Amino acid sequence: MRFLFILTLIIFLGSEGAYADCPERSLCVAVAGRPASLGNPYSTLPIGAINPMHVLYDALTIIGDNGAILPSLALNWEKKDDRSWIFYLREGIVFSNGEEFNAKTVVDVITYLRSRDAAGYPVASETKIIKDAKLINNFTVQVNTNEPDAILPKRMSFVYMVPMQYWRKVGTDEFGLKPSGSGPFKLKDWGIRSGTYIFERNDLSWRKSLFFDEIRFTAVGDVVSRAQSMISGQIDLSFKLSLDLLVDLEARGFNTIAKQTYSVGAWAMKQIDDKSPISNINVRKAMNYAIDRETIAKTILSDVSSPVSQMATPEVFGYNPKLDPYPFDPLRAKKLLADAGFESGIKLRAIVRSDPSVPESTLVNQVVAQNLSDVGIDVVLQAVPGTRWISMYFSGDWDGADLLETSFNNTIHGDVIRSIETASCIKTGAFFCDKDMMVKIYESNQEFNNDLREKKLQKIIAQLHFNPPALYLFPYFDTLAFSPRLKNLPMTGQKVNMEMIEINQ
Repeated sequence: MRFLFILTLIIFLGSEGAYADCPERSLCVAVAGRPASLGNPYSTLPIGAINPMHVLYDALTIIGDNGAILPSLALNWEKKDDRSWIFYLREGIVFSNGEEFNAKTVVDVITYLRSRDAAGYPVASETKIIKDAKLINNFTVQVNTNEPDAILPKRMSFVYMVPMQYWRKVGTDEFGLKPSGSGPFKLKDWGIRSGTYIFERNDLSWRKSLFFDEIRFTAVGDVVSRAQSMISGQIDLSFKLSLDLLVDLEARGFNTIAKQTYSVGAWAMKQIDDKSPISNINVRKAMNYAIDRETIAKTILSDVSSPVSQMATPEVFGYNPKLDPYPFDPLRAKKLLADAGFESGIKLRAIVRSDPSVPESTLVNQVVAQNLSDVGIDVVLQAVPGTRWISMYFSGDWDGADLLETSFNNTIHGDVIRSIETASCIKTGAFFCDKDMMVKIYESNQEFNNDLREKKLQKIIAQLHFNPPALYLFPYFDTLAFSPRLKNLPMTGQKVNMEMIEINQ
């Protein structure tokens, strides 16, 4: 594999002259592709260290390091009662089209997300606990929930604000083509023909770009081509690179970062399907005992990512430090299968992504399938593209499969409750449903004392360890590389602050 990479890179290097250096006042970034819905901020969740939505839009809050809630368009907030929060907004904010941001904007955005028109959007689904919003004055807004919700300020971190007068005037599709936000950059060209879409400096933004006049996002589909584009001088910044590539780029003088995120990679299990062996708790436990996580972490993941015991990482609120990862114990796995009545083995089908968020995931999945085969669990892997996977994840229709490669995404909230709800009866298209656990979930959401709430979450996490809804694997990790031309790579929480990047003079 290593030889093939170097040979491919040498071939690509022969065509270095085909690339143009990045313009001095431009930040050139390699991305996997153009946003599927272009500038619509509600059609996908704004995750990833580098995400174009981060520089187009702002939310009321931001998730910082270790899940801390930081101010953004809201300067502060307070709980009015168990079902109401008051947000005090930043004044003087103007969208790139000249429309003012104020409390009515928040009311209009939430009203839209509760409407039938937005029903299919992930952001609408993730905020369904919100009932409505009420205007108090021009820069104070009250957000009401259907149930007590201790983490509403965290949920508001991915609800980007848009100029709703303009949105209503042009419609959803036209807004996606010509978006407007309050972020440090605005759309210049989607680059439909060129493959490079360009955001230019937004002079009306309250978050000013320190140096760059534009960001040039170039769609570079495969990881080797991303590395080559950096070596050629075409690209300043790239992410989702393989660990092998990071080593080579670092040797060439590039700065590299490999860091665990708050999200946990796993294979979700269709426990609610009574016809599947997965519905048996002993089968789910057997699968977790069958995996040699330590060897995978060392040989494939270079110890960048460590085996997990649960659906959270230590930085996430609600993480339970008393739980250890399932040990590698094939004999115990076989005994559990026999206890479940499957001494002769079982056959399962797993949906995995053909375009995974972590490049190493493809090899990890193959080794996991082999580990399972060694104890009598024959798993057929079926790879699907990300667009199909998203549909399966949100609808719960896995095309008859028993397992779905997924992540327990804690990056959005920095709080484990989202992952808990994902593995519960609450989720639309649920794959796991423990009705006895629902009372505990509701109780944790209604607990506004952080210490007490953390203990409640840790108890739920322990329950989901011993009655696993998934095959727990490893935390996802971000890999980034940036050119010596760049002075720094500032981050807030899991996000790169592209507007704060400076250049080495």
